[in-house]
Amino acid sequence: MKIGILTPHYAWNYGAVLQAFALKTYLQHIGHEVFIINRRPCSLAAVPSIAGRLSRKLQEHTQGKNFIHNEISYLQPETVPIIYDTDLSKLEAYKFDAVVVGSDQVWRDDYAFNSFGYNEFLDFVDSSNTRKIAYAPSFGKDSWHQPEDVRRQVEMLLHNFHAISVREASGVNICKDVFHVKATHVLDPTFLLERNDYISLYELPVNHFHHNFMASYILDGNASKRKKIKTIAQGLNLVQRDIILDTYSGRLSNLLHRFYPIYPSVKTWLFNIANADFVVTNSFHGMAFSIIFRKQFIVFGNVARGMERFRSMLQMFGLENRLLNWDDDVIRLSHTPIDYAKIEPLISEWQQRSFNFIRQALG
Repeated sequence: MKIGILTPHYAWNYGAVLQAFALKTYLQHIGHEVFIINRRPCSLAAVPSIAGRLSRKLQEHTQGKNFIHNEISYLQPETVPIIYDTDLSKLEAYKFDAVVVGSDQVWRDDYAFNSFGYNEFLDFVDSSNTRKIAYAPSFGKDSWHQPEDVRRQVEMLLHNFHAISVREASGVNICKDVFHVKATHVLDPTFLLERNDYISLYELPVNHFHHNFMASYILDGNASKRKKIKTIAQGLNLVQRDIILDTYSGRLSNLLHRFYPIYPSVKTWLFNIANADFVVTNSFHGMAFSIIFRKQFIVFGNVARGMERFRSMLQMFGLENRLLNWDDDVIRLSHTPIDYAKIEPLISEWQQRSFNFIRQALG
């Protein structure tokens, strides 16, 4: 089949690009021709002022440099750019047999309509000619709050899907209770590939370091959080390695990087998790890849970015106790190992459930 994937592949975010890569790669592995639908926010294309264009260029050469390289290297083929609604008609030339709306928080009520209107509910796809499939989109929360006219429009669009799956257990209930459609609970797309797939496809060196280290990947960090992480590393007698490198280190010569930091490549991000003895994170996909690489880890709740995502995945694998608050005493839990031998059957069961959903959805 010829399949288009609509997902935030353009985001400068490790989880967003890796889940897009995993879904694309898995569909290719099972024999399909796959395109990433290159839908991008018009805000990324139309920057009217000279200062705005300069700022954008600086971002592309610093913050976005490695993500742009990853897109060129790992998220191909793409369709032609779709910037404005009027561009959507260009997709007709691809004659897709199916369009899959992919994962991440694309159905979250306070995110979903910011850039693309109802596109992430596949309003531009003719269901009489093309299968409309949802693979693991996330509502991000355990509730939905939008005006009734929006709810009705989403319900109408979802009833035209051939198959719907969601990433969280609460999403199954939202689909049933709010939109009156059936949804299947599946894994995040990153779990469609195995640890060795990432090592091979991203050519990751493993067991590279001669000393033990703890990888930390913290979003929205501050001094208090950094102090906590340092304490954890000391308690584990491990060297702390911050995945998001502080490239400027306070030096005036690199003052520009205070405003335009250079983020490590996706390969470097994966490398650090793959080689760590322990991972501390407050990121959903930091947590996901800790499990994929079978790492000892703890995850701090990130309320602003949505707690339900963390709880749902950890419950799948019986790892609820690894989710902590910043004021918890974490040292004892840090020394309590995860027994992956007991978790392997659960991971395999959920993977098989996810594989089956995709194959059945594609008919």
